[in-house]
Amino acid sequence: MLRRLAEGLDTAETAEKTTFSERAVKNVIHDLSQRLELRNRTHAVACALRNGAI
Repeated sequence: MLRRLAEGLDTAETAEKTTFSERAVKNVIHDLSQRLELRNRTHAVACALRNGAI
């Protein structure tokens, strides 16, 4: 999902591409942000890029 966000897709577009619901996408991003103590989606994408996850 972070890859889709890095491509510039919003929640609805990410949900459509991954066949998850919008709520599921929001929950995944929120849970990831909480677990890794990230501030927002942009911070999550930047962290993933720095660590080679994307």
